Amino acid sequence: MKRFALPLAVLPALAAAEAQAQQAGFHPDDNCIAVLSKTDSYTATMVAAWVFGYVAGKTGDFKPVDVDNNNAVLGNVINACKARPQLTMRQLVDGHKKPGADTPGSEADARLLLSKFLVPGADLAALTWSLKPTEAEIRTVYADPLASKLIALYNQMYQPGVKLEPKPEYTDLWMVRATTAQMRRGDAVLRDFPGGYKKVRGAMMGDFPVVYFKFVRPGETSGLAFDGLVHVNNRWVLMPKPWRALDGG
Repeated sequence: MKRFALPLAVLPALAAAEAQAQQAGFHPDDNCIAVLSKTDSYTATMVAAWVFGYVAGKTGDFKPVDVDNNNAVLGNVINACKARPQLTMRQLVDGHKKPGADTPGSEADARLLLSKFLVPGADLAALTWSLKPTEAEIRTVYADPLASKLIALYNQMYQPGVKLEPKPEYTDLWMVRATTAQMRRGDAVLRDFPGGYKKVRGAMMGDFPVVYFKFVRPGETSGLAFDGLVHVNNRWVLMPKPWRALDGG
């Protein structure tokens, strides 16, 4: 059997990498500060991979394992650990559960909000006005120059008396949820949204939930459609048809 020899110059680098890998790692029951205070990239990668798998197994919410998501996960874990430094890594992420109406930004949370528009006698104008985004929220989700144009667009749109007003026969909701990060990457879910989002996805920032929804008759998927329900600043705001702010949009 033919044997292959590595160049001698490569061996010291391999030995150093192997030694570093052997020192890296953590146990889920280690204190989170003790784990996250390690600065080696091996442990950081292991933490992100473990959190991805652990959370996905508990919630069924699977996401792409890539550099952007890894960095987002590590940032979230670090912030959570700063807030509760006495916890172990396992305790830190054990709070994850299948997203429900009490999980901010989840599909169930959006459905709970939108269901208020279907209640007979609801103050639709007040409900709609509560969804008006602030300038800061628009700039958090979209980069300039689009953000500045959207501020003008939505100030013009949100006038006194404006309201989402489903027909009486529309007593149900249809919706699809994505995030700005998924749209920016061009994930498959982008195809479920209006085509105009392909024009603005390059200006999207962060990883904010975005919902496209329709008020429909029970069992149907066509009805009164709206897009751009975005969860930012711990609340839902409505920023519909952002591509209209583009030149020739």
